[in-house]
Amino acid sequence: MSPLDTWFADERAVGRFRRLWLARRPVTLRARDRGWRRLAPGFDEAVALARSGVPFQIAADQRYDRSGDPGRLDPALASGATVFLPQVHELLPRLARLMVALRHAFFGPFREESSFLFIVEGTGRPGMGLHHDGEVDSFWLQLNGRRTVTIGPPVAPGTPSDLDGQLADHALRARSARESPGPARWWTALLEPGTLLHLPPRTPHRVVCRGRSLAVTLTWGGRTRRRSLRVSSRTRAVALATWPVTSGYVDALPRSSRERVFVQVPAIPGDVDAIGRVWLWTGDGRGVRVPPRPPRVLGSLGRMPSLPREAAGSLLGPLLDAGILGPRDLPLRILADNPSGLDGWRFA
Repeated sequence: MSPLDTWFADERAVGRFRRLWLARRPVTLRARDRGWRRLAPGFDEAVALARSGVPFQIAADQRYDRSGDPGRLDPALASGATVFLPQVHELLPRLARLMVALRHAFFGPFREESSFLFIVEGTGRPGMGLHHDGEVDSFWLQLNGRRTVTIGPPVAPGTPSDLDGQLADHALRARSARESPGPARWWTALLEPGTLLHLPPRTPHRVVCRGRSLAVTLTWGGRTRRRSLRVSSRTRAVALATWPVTSGYVDALPRSSRERVFVQVPAIPGDVDAIGRVWLWTGDGRGVRVPPRPPRVLGSLGRMPSLPREAAGSLLGPLLDAGILGPRDLPLRILADNPSGLDGWRFA
């Protein structure tokens, strides 16, 4: 059971999305189950996370406060400003697991990955206004409440990120009055809880919240550094298995399961050794040699699924011993050893 199963019925659906939508056109995907509810804390817990000393930023009227001053948090929320926590996947292992699964399915290694948790006590105020995020592919997940998002066609490379909001207003009025021939280039969607939205690079968008809203944005930028086509399979596997969760402690452990096992860190199969065992690589560069069967399980470890114990077959013992599998789900959150040292990033 992969984190992607909530939105993609099977591998054919993943392939269809890759061919038709990825980096090409915006699209919304409705949740097939309630798995998204277990990815992140609720609204009040997210506000408490911002109060705990982790980096956060405030956006209002296309102006940004990057101080992370806890004293400014409550007034910002009360005014309807947008509060966001950059790189929040470092603290939320289940969200990091979704990022890893999306990386494995769609983006591959060596790309700059970012996450943002958006907290809004909506008053109808467009905190960031009309803008685009540059050369990044994005997935948005609505967790709590609703957001209205207006989306337009991609802008030209090099276009400033902040855009004139009248551009969207004029386009939507023209569409409403049937003044724009052909298919609509601008559209508005109401994002319900559980909705996954994909935005290709340089897509203009404007978000308005008229009530309480909690949402996540996950982005993939350009490659972090140039790589030759002859990069080793080990190097590629280790990069694909990167696990970007901070060190810290857990305040609540999930219950242990007797029926299922859960992938604890992503692992990517590599070369086969002289006696037929497979090298399995994790993000810290450690290699483990394991039996090659069942191959379907071996190939799925990069998406961090959970699976029945019996499905693991002869891999169960070696993967439990290596810490790649475990009897508990990942914790909901990590309490960081050094919250102020987390990556506050430089969004906008």
